[in-house]
Amino acid sequence: MHPQTQTVRRRSVLAAGTAAAVTAAVGTAARATPAAADTLSTNGYVDVQLVNITDLHGYIAPPGPSEGGTIPDPAGGSPIVTGGAAYLATHLKRIRESHSNSLFFSAGDNFSGWAYYADIQNNESTIEVLNAMGLQFSSLGNHELDKGMDFTMNHMVRGKHYPYDAPFESFPLSTGRRFKGANWTYYSGNVVHRADGSQLLPSWNIEYVRGPGGRRLPIGFIHITVEGCVEGPNFNCSYQPTLKTTDLIDSANRSAAELKARGVHALVVVMHEGGYAGDDYNSGSSPTGPAFDLAAKADPDIGVIVTGHWHCRFNMMINDPNGVPRPVVEAGYYGQLINEITIKLDARTGKIVRELTTSTNHAVTRDVPQDAEIADIVAYWTGRATKLDATPIARQTGDLTRAAGPSGESTLGNLVADFLVWESTQYAEKGADRAPHRADLAIFPSKPPKARSALGGDLPYAKGTAAGDTDGVILFGEAWKAYGFDSPNMSATYTGATIHEALEEQWQTTAGGSVGFYPLAVSDEVRYVYDTSKPVGSRVDPATVTIKGKPLDLDGSYRLATNAYTMLAYDGYDALTRYTDPVRHSLDHEGFVRYLRTRKTVTPPPLGRATPAQQA
Repeated sequence: MHPQTQTVRRRSVLAAGTAAAVTAAVGTAARATPAAADTLSTNGYVDVQLVNITDLHGYIAPPGPSEGGTIPDPAGGSPIVTGGAAYLATHLKRIRESHSNSLFFSAGDNFSGWAYYADIQNNESTIEVLNAMGLQFSSLGNHELDKGMDFTMNHMVRGKHYPYDAPFESFPLSTGRRFKGANWTYYSGNVVHRADGSQLLPSWNIEYVRGPGGRRLPIGFIHITVEGCVEGPNFNCSYQPTLKTTDLIDSANRSAAELKARGVHALVVVMHEGGYAGDDYNSGSSPTGPAFDLAAKADPDIGVIVTGHWHCRFNMMINDPNGVPRPVVEAGYYGQLINEITIKLDARTGKIVRELTTSTNHAVTRDVPQDAEIADIVAYWTGRATKLDATPIARQTGDLTRAAGPSGESTLGNLVADFLVWESTQYAEKGADRAPHRADLAIFPSKPPKARSALGGDLPYAKGTAAGDTDGVILFGEAWKAYGFDSPNMSATYTGATIHEALEEQWQTTAGGSVGFYPLAVSDEVRYVYDTSKPVGSRVDPATVTIKGKPLDLDGSYRLATNAYTMLAYDGYDALTRYTDPVRHSLDHEGFVRYLRTRKTVTPPPLGRATPAQQA
């Protein structure tokens, strides 16, 4: 995607500090952004400034202390208060204002995360802010996969309509104009389609800067995404059954070779993968992690390595395989830092003069004026979020709560299980993700032995504290907070024997020898009898289990709906990790809001799907 001209009522505030910029396209996998000619340095080389951020995660408002709004003071003083897009914009403008050969980019996870005001508005606020700041390109982060690449590329980048969140999508921008997507695009060299190994995105891009006499000098940016992020089990939010990742170092070396073959000899890795090197944001000690492994082994012609993902802060020089140091940096998260790297290019060879490279991490402190344009955008989106939070979406006829009965059932748990089956029918009917067919049943942890429950809050019949709320009304914010933590809902094929084993895993022997009860909510298609007088592992007679009124076939196959964190062993039900043909549906919050809005009126599901043997 080529750069778009910012046609809004305010000018773009951070357009690299030059009166005019020339843009051109170079091939399908490259985008050039040459700037006005730099004055040659005293050494006769061409100065280029590389400015980057990482892991903003939609935190455009100043984050609180518990949200990453402070960083340790390397001098040992009080924590430094940081973050907030309007402060970041001011610092960014000051850092870039005297550099005409300046490039501004990100190491990924720009959107998707945990800022509620951004999350409930499809993170479109983040796109508007970064457009105004002049972001030029980004590596693909794992969280940018949370809603799938259809959402990221077609909606977030290209601004196309995304129907599955209607009417809560494509919000108007702060200018009043329609959301049109990002003015930049994403790159990744190691996320590929599982079926044929083809690239999901271009591996690299080329940016041009001006040298002596108006000569254009290319810089190649090599992009990598954290290995394993689409496969699970450690990345439930970004789990993509149709994708896989390849080796980081192999990907970097392959892209470096391709760029050099095209005559590009200034090479920069921008990777959404990182490491840890202590708490001093402008130094580092005892470095560890994949970024440092890559720094020690990857093509020695790579002159700079910019990292992310680990939410860490460091600024180090690490030797390449030839013993020549190169910067390896990470700029924190939620807008805590801006990293600035100054490289000098040999105008004759186009190579980075490595011994003259410098790097600084700048703290995004709040002791500067807020940028007025960005502050205005942030205020607009946070104000919209407050209104959306209090928007009625459905009615209820009684309490929907997490309060568990003797069998571990709750009205809210049963409702969520029924929702998971309903959602699978929506995706099967619309063909999203090529769903094979609707789920036969759903199983959902109400109180898992590991991790927290996705049941986040009750939906009582009585009105809440929001202005305008009344008895029996479910507000958008109440529904969003009742279920989910930004993990995709899934369906997959399980054997009947595995389903039975999962029901048995509601009772688990703890390390101390006692038996813990960790109930699973089941959808209305399921009935079973349990007997707590029996040994753990033998408390549910499979002969008592029915699905849609028919006895469970232990050798049969069933489509079962649940949440990705359950399928990927986050919560302690190992049986549910044994599946085939997985299919992603919506993210948990969003699907549940859609369900309630579509149903219009919901009644608390009766309990009794699980029956103790004494009452059977």
